[in-house]
Amino acid sequence: DSSLSDCVRKSNKSKKTAEAMAVDINAFIEESLAAWRGWESEEARQAYLDRLENEKFALFAEDASETTQEDIDAFNNMIYDDRTPLERMRNFRDHGNRHFATGKRNKMYFRDAIIMYGKALQESQQLESEYSGSEEGKQEISKLWSNAAAANLSLRNWGSALKAADAAIDLWDGNVKAYYRKCKALVQLRRYSEAVVAATGGLALDPDNAEMQKLQKQAREKFKSARQRDQAKAAALLRRQQPIVDLWELAQTYGVLLAAPDKSLDEASGGHALGRARPRWHEEGDVRDVAWPMLFLYPEYGQTDLIQDALGQDQLVQWMGRLLPEEEEHLPGWDERRDYRGSNVDVFFKINAAFPVEDQDELLQAYGVSQPGSDRTAADRKPKGVPGEDRQAWVQVHPACTIQSIVTYPQHVLLGGLLCLTAVPKGTEAHRRFLGDAEEFTRGVVEVLQP
Repeated sequence: DSSLSDCVRKSNKSKKTAEAMAVDINAFIEESLAAWRGWESEEARQAYLDRLENEKFALFAEDASETTQEDIDAFNNMIYDDRTPLERMRNFRDHGNRHFATGKRNKMYFRDAIIMYGKALQESQQLESEYSGSEEGKQEISKLWSNAAAANLSLRNWGSALKAADAAIDLWDGNVKAYYRKCKALVQLRRYSEAVVAATGGLALDPDNAEMQKLQKQAREKFKSARQRDQAKAAALLRRQQPIVDLWELAQTYGVLLAAPDKSLDEASGGHALGRARPRWHEEGDVRDVAWPMLFLYPEYGQTDLIQDALGQDQLVQWMGRLLPEEEEHLPGWDERRDYRGSNVDVFFKINAAFPVEDQDELLQAYGVSQPGSDRTAADRKPKGVPGEDRQAWVQVHPACTIQSIVTYPQHVLLGGLLCLTAVPKGTEAHRRFLGDAEEFTRGVVEVLQP
């Protein structure tokens, strides 16, 4: 019989739905109770415990005079065996309502209200489908969910309140209070556009609801302010990103490898503004070149020189002559032996000093200016760190080499687009020490870059 088969299928479907809802309700109760942070202070907790200690409960009463009607009702309500699911549901609901009313004096009772409403909702799953599927039944269960939303709002459990309000509206889209509570939860969650939609849905049912109108206005104002803030943040982020995007495009044009800036260089640079030292396009007439920032390191004395605009076509010797002139009177003041002359120093750069970034997004992330939520997860990122000593090495530079030939050397990775060169005087103890360290901690000096 097809009608019987349909009934069986509906019955099985209802049973599976009820089982699924039971899990959801249990999870809902646990989430709601876990979300509340508890007592506002240790003093409030102790005051409550002191009051409990001084109260007399029916369980310990010596005679009937020590009991109240509320105590008697509480004991009577512990007996559920002969009640129908509908009676048990309403009984738990009534308990929840009483706890909710008491919660206005003590927030702990809002927690108890959530438990009672949860039990009522569990009982609702045992109702005959004839009632639970009727408009009356849906409305009654919808109100239970709405009550649970109100209790969660009172405990500032915004996420749980939203779940409960949504469940209420799904059952009965005429539940004005559920729309109101959904809107309140969404405002607190800063989901203002959704809050406006929820308030609009409630006002469609009750256009004269003053509280709903007030909440809708509040949500609209917050949405407008949030949008303006978001737009301002987005514009500020784009301004911060643009130099990094330009850096990436420039590096791609010349085939230059980039890595995140090395913060340790800030100390070694003697206060130079390395954070703003980035290569940039340089145009003079019809000639277009790149102005590279170049940091000269003199490890023997812990000194540095920063050049902001060494053009790619410039030869290294031009800048060596400016920084380390031949004339005695123009030598750096820190040069105690007076041997740091352009013609008397060897210049080196390290290869494989870092792992290069793979794309523009990774570079933006390295500079801390990536789009919110766009950062790669740990699983997506390849381990970076620093290449091992068996990969790092030094290259000596012939003075006639161009800056472009240095920055485009294979495996030469520029940290933040900064060209770092190490200068040591020839035939000195500093030179021998440099070569010894290069052999010990890297593969040594592997090549002399020729012009």
